[in-house]
Amino acid sequence: MKQLLSIFLVTFIFIGCAPKKTVEISIPSGNNVDIGKPVDKIEDLPVLGEKIEALDEAAIEEDETAILENKEVFKIAFIYPSKVVGKYAKTAMNTMLGYFEYKKINYDIKVFDSLNEDPINVNNAFSEIRDSGFTKVIALFSPKAVDTVHLADTYDLDVYLPLTNKNDVFSVNDNFIYGGISYDDQISRLLAYSNVKNSMFYQNSFLSKKLKFKYENIVDDIKIIKEVKKKRNNFKNLVDDERLNGNTIFLNTGIVKTSILLSQLRAYEIEPRVVLSTQVNYNSKLIALTQKKDRLNFIVANSIDLVDSALLDTLASYGSDVVYNWVDYSTLVGINYLYDSNETLLISTVVNDNEVVYVPKLFKSTAFGFLEIK
Repeated sequence: MKQLLSIFLVTFIFIGCAPKKTVEISIPSGNNVDIGKPVDKIEDLPVLGEKIEALDEAAIEEDETAILENKEVFKIAFIYPSKVVGKYAKTAMNTMLGYFEYKKINYDIKVFDSLNEDPINVNNAFSEIRDSGFTKVIALFSPKAVDTVHLADTYDLDVYLPLTNKNDVFSVNDNFIYGGISYDDQISRLLAYSNVKNSMFYQNSFLSKKLKFKYENIVDDIKIIKEVKKKRNNFKNLVDDERLNGNTIFLNTGIVKTSILLSQLRAYEIEPRVVLSTQVNYNSKLIALTQKKDRLNFIVANSIDLVDSALLDTLASYGSDVVYNWVDYSTLVGINYLYDSNETLLISTVVNDNEVVYVPKLFKSTAFGFLEIK
């Protein structure tokens, strides 16, 4: 059965495979399922989809080895725009499957693909969810589509939005739970290490510009602002600037650009007072792409909390990363809350007033990873 589950995950044809004898295949939008190309960070959205051949139903074998005493089936719908969210949809689904395995839950899960974030497609997908008898929904839409999702007909559904923070929307729906992390809280925590000489590097992407806007609203006087182009850059012109010496440098850049900037600052003997960054750079890849000396004054914020080791192992076996991937962690918080409102206190991160309450912590790096600053 495990081999078959691996096949199901690779092809992204999602099934309700409970420990009891129940197997359902949900194939949205025709014979092929579009899951999107892999992306490493949310600022890469949107990406185009990638067609994958559908699974042959004749190849499915049922597993009758374990039957739970509790015959109740947990029904959950998963909706996503395949041409937008790419790898996030796949790993979020892996997180849900791993959670069900850990909890030994009989489940019925069905996937609804809106293809994109067009209002008509989104509303039609939610209508299909209701017509299929589902009331609990995880909706993996990008923050740019939040207004569209709010206008969809969802009044009788419990909807969890893993990517959207409540403070980033103008109006909220009472039946929505907002699971996105708070970059405002992270920036506020990071600024405890700031001085009056503040500088910022950013990229021309949705998330980077969003962080730039937030940073400019919080910090009164930013001395230097530099854009890191998406394509080739002359990093010497960017970092070989004596004005950066002794500065607090805020990096609103992705893993690769951040790694280059950190190494080039040291290469050109620029010595900032401290280099700060949000969740976008809390990633083990940063350790691999830079040297320890590059990160001596680097501090990064992280809102992902610790997860039980047994649960962590199960999730990892399904291809979910709730240590560094905050979308996976948000999905874990969401599916756990929709299942039992976290009554078992499995997740330390809580939901209050329709939003996930993340507690950001600050980390410095070591030769082997990140270490929390107490």
